[in-house]
Amino acid sequence: MKKSIAILFIALIAAACRFGGRHTVITSNGNGKKVKIEYRGNVAFNKEQTAIVHISPSGYAKYNLDENELIAETDDHGDILYDFNHQGPVKELDEQGKNFLALAVKDMVRNGHYAAGK
Repeated sequence: MKKSIAILFIALIAAACRFGGRHTVITSNGNGKKVKIEYRGNVAFNKEQTAIVHISPSGYAKYNLDENELIAETDDHGDILYDFNHQGPVKELDEQGKNFLALAVKDMVRNGHYAAGK
């Protein structure tokens, strides 16, 4: 009985670790810039590497550059919601937010995130 409970516990822990997919955090602090990239699950970009085209369920992408922050995640319908500098979740970013998103995506790719469409 104890062995069965131990096996069940290990299986639950292993399953919980995989919930939401791969989790990655990249940080750097140099040249006067502080950058933190964090994502969970699958996050895919457009060919131009300027926008996010897909985030898997329970996935997200976060990008911090100095005092600016962008969070992208999906809602219950699979639509991508963006929160730029804590202004609240929106489906469409303003021009400043779009420029920051393009910078974030290029930086994520440069730091080893998936290529376009993956």
